[in-house]
Amino acid sequence: MFLGNRYLRLAGRTRADSVAVGIPTAFLAALGVFWLIGGSINMISLFALIMALGVIVDDAIVVGEDADAHFRSGENPAFASEGAAQRMLWPVVASSLTTIAAFMPLLVVGGIFGNILGDIPIVMICVLIASLLECFVVLPHHLRNAFKPVVASTGTGLLQRGGRRVDRLRQGFDRHFDHFREGRFRRLSQLTLRHRGATLACALVSIILTIGLISGGRIGFSFFPTPEPQAIYANANFVAGTPKADVDAFLDHLHETLNQTEESFGVPLIDNAIVRRGEVIGASGAGRLGDQLGSISVELASPDHRDVRNIAFIRAWRERIQLPAGIDQLIIAERTGGPPGKDVNVRLTGESPAQLKLAAEAVGIMLGSIAGVVSTEDDMPWGREQLIYSLTPYGQSLGLSTQTLGRQLRAAYDGRLAQIYQQQSDEIEVRVQLPRAERERLGSLNDLAIRLNDGRFVPLNQVAEFETRQGFEALRHAEGRLAVEITADIDATQTTAGEVLATLTEALPDLARQYNVRYSFEGRSADQRETMADMQTGLVIGLLLMYAVLVWVFSSWSTPLIVMAVIPLALVGALLGHWVMGLNMTILSLFGLFGLSGIVVNNSIILVSFYQQQRKRGLSISEGLNEAVVQRLRAVLLTSLTTVGGLLPLLFETSLQAQFLIPMATSIAFGLGFSTLLVLLVIPALMSVLEEYKERRQSRTA
Repeated sequence: MFLGNRYLRLAGRTRADSVAVGIPTAFLAALGVFWLIGGSINMISLFALIMALGVIVDDAIVVGEDADAHFRSGENPAFASEGAAQRMLWPVVASSLTTIAAFMPLLVVGGIFGNILGDIPIVMICVLIASLLECFVVLPHHLRNAFKPVVASTGTGLLQRGGRRVDRLRQGFDRHFDHFREGRFRRLSQLTLRHRGATLACALVSIILTIGLISGGRIGFSFFPTPEPQAIYANANFVAGTPKADVDAFLDHLHETLNQTEESFGVPLIDNAIVRRGEVIGASGAGRLGDQLGSISVELASPDHRDVRNIAFIRAWRERIQLPAGIDQLIIAERTGGPPGKDVNVRLTGESPAQLKLAAEAVGIMLGSIAGVVSTEDDMPWGREQLIYSLTPYGQSLGLSTQTLGRQLRAAYDGRLAQIYQQQSDEIEVRVQLPRAERERLGSLNDLAIRLNDGRFVPLNQVAEFETRQGFEALRHAEGRLAVEITADIDATQTTAGEVLATLTEALPDLARQYNVRYSFEGRSADQRETMADMQTGLVIGLLLMYAVLVWVFSSWSTPLIVMAVIPLALVGALLGHWVMGLNMTILSLFGLFGLSGIVVNNSIILVSFYQQQRKRGLSISEGLNEAVVQRLRAVLLTSLTTVGGLLPLLFETSLQAQFLIPMATSIAFGLGFSTLLVLLVIPALMSVLEEYKERRQSRTA
């Protein structure tokens, strides 16, 4: 008796090893394919491997669980392993194909976000195919050997006692689990089937609750939040003509208040600070030059090594800054990484530069009044003062034109090329222009003589009049029209880009009519529109592929709808998970929902397949469903727990650099955990309704 128990324990351990060996096998095969198609190991592909960690053993668990059940019932080990592979072949193939069908549409996502996140579906598809091959090519042979008793060496007494202690714990767990499954859980399953209306009503209430959380703003949406950067910058822009000494004095004040801000937190935060005089830099590193400009670049300590967040540091720095007279704009912001562009980016197009600038300033004021907006900036900065000339009536009567007058002014102050000659290896230009002293003196305009068409000369002040107007440093065009873009940085703890853009959408139409301009949302908003359109197309393709696979497996048009009914219910769990974790929905959350829709269908496929086997044995609808749920409880729990367990390390990752990956892990972990309960309780209730409807229809047609 002792030897028999020992053989059984050794066989149990070997079966677990047979299932677990699929992990490195599938990983190596998937990485080999990934290498052949030119992939690389990076943060995204490693995250896909972590996500696949629990998924790749699902097929092996289903086959191994079925083989174990037949072996325990007294079946020959060879027949048990081979029979399990044959019985579970099409259900497991269908479950893998539906998961692949869920990830495959993500390959159609284009643009920069498709390039960034494209490794996730590729890695998952490679791993799933490798896992499927391992499950039916390698696993049956391992299981056949695992069921055979193996004589183990006695070892030391300490190892024997430790092994017996582990075996007692496992046997005790199996005994309690079987007692729970055959007792309380069987009664719960019978109760939910008996009161299936109440069961379906509870599922409907959970869907309504989730819709309320989304519509009420409890679950926000932030398209692609980037990790907190280490670099921040401050740009100071004074009005044209400001003395350079005033600009330098303010830069010294900025540097002094920067050090005071660091001291106020009581911990070292700044690794490096560089003062740039006569230059400003943007979030992307591009800059502008000018005597009225100045900036400070600050490199902070790594976000993982400090508790002070960038937004809190910037706010404390702003509170200590005293703005001097003559400053036009002060911008303090983060230098963000990741995809180019900002979450809030409004483009205005029009005909008049002055109207565009006024409209841009109005949009900037509008953005500044929204809670959570940290700073605003536009790419149409004011430049130096300009002299705008126009012909007087007397000048027009003398036959002058604006072009003729402009050419003579340009020749006088910029010079006219008279000759080019070669001096050894140098090429020398000879220009005719006014002396430097006159070119740099505004009063020389009054003494300048203008040549008429007939050769006479007249004073410039008689044929032209001047007005002073502040110009623009740069004029940009978009789609053939003058354009200006207004960007804003937001505090993610207070608001989201979607909320800011929704507020702007209500006010921008009136502003566009007032200033005669057109508006559009660019930057990441444009990327979001493109990506969401691709994902909508992919969603339709994925659902159609999944439905086609299920129709092929079940040879029915209605049963696949019951199997796929778990998808919206699993999405409820994913959304509730974001609410519990205090996270906003992101593009990675949506990627997770795609993968989740394929993963959660797996358990439904196995459950419905097992129910159909019970019906062939002659059981009634309720008895067959109840028996299928009870018998597949262990397999459903194992497949769900292995996937959730594989995602737990990432779900509770504290590194700020990995925070943007957590929403995807949340979608899959919470959605799968919630769907496990639904598969065991709600899907049988739906199946019961469908089967009874089919029976009534057959009885009427008979």
